[in-house]
Amino acid sequence: MIISRTPFRVSFFGGGTDFPDYYKEHGGAVLSTGINKYCYLSVHSLGPFFKHRLRVSYAQTETVRSPSEIKHPLIRESLGLLGLDAGMEINHVADLPGRTGLGSSSSFTVGLLNALHAFREEEVSAEQLAQEAITVERHRVGDTGGHQDQYAAAYGGLYRYDFTADGITARPLIIDAKRKAALSSRLLLFFTGVESSAEEILQEQKKNTARNLSSLREMRQMVDFAEQLLTGHEDLDAFGRLLHASWMHKRSLSSGISNYEIDAAYDAALHAGAIGGKLLGAGGRGFLLLYARPSSQENVRIALSHLTEIPFQFSDQGSRIIFRSPES
Repeated sequence: MIISRTPFRVSFFGGGTDFPDYYKEHGGAVLSTGINKYCYLSVHSLGPFFKHRLRVSYAQTETVRSPSEIKHPLIRESLGLLGLDAGMEINHVADLPGRTGLGSSSSFTVGLLNALHAFREEEVSAEQLAQEAITVERHRVGDTGGHQDQYAAAYGGLYRYDFTADGITARPLIIDAKRKAALSSRLLLFFTGVESSAEEILQEQKKNTARNLSSLREMRQMVDFAEQLLTGHEDLDAFGRLLHASWMHKRSLSSGISNYEIDAAYDAALHAGAIGGKLLGAGGRGFLLLYARPSSQENVRIALSHLTEIPFQFSDQGSRIIFRSPES
């Protein structure tokens, strides 16, 4: 048996500039971090005495004879990409629900590809995993979206990703440990309770690229500002104010980015002492990230008592094989 563990991510700045339609002409950048919430994929070989050759378990269970019969598109296309047709069982579990703005689809795909490579006794780099996940999600399945989540899942850690017509580069931010811990202690995460696909929002955002050029350029520049802030000595509260400015720009990218409930929760958090924040992911659902000084956090929690808080910390590890039995 093989088991992979892959982090979810929190994206701070630059989301939207990682769409190829934008970055291949204008260049994009994203600042994000892996967090200590994970998805787990296990792969186990099946002997010839089973009636089915493949059993896959996620929100539902499928038993089929051929990879082409699998309904789950990410599983089907990951097996197809790697040319795997062996008898096997694939199982998925996660710390948090999917379709909630934490890059869960890419964490799933990266983790599955990592486990499948290990099943074939292959060692692969984070770069290869990220590129293969992009191929599976964006080309073979055809889902709309950018290219940041695959890299965040594969690399983990606090990274800056730059997107150009010549390729994608990943660079870790080198920050004093105390400053990094201070930033982590000022971030709060609340679940809005809504789980849904972001495909329609992403499609609209993609169509609006030309109209949104000014906002996207400013959101790209905020990655530079955030990196300078974090690697320097400026008061960290500036990070919260920058999050707020970024969220104001992001809300203009698509009509579905926010809604009344999210706006009301965000405004309540600001009135309670939060300095800034954003909704994670494409919008309309998922997790609300907030920046608040420790002295204000209890008031923020009271103001958002109708939401579920998710304690989290930064994670320095990307997708990893955490268990490998010799008879996998």
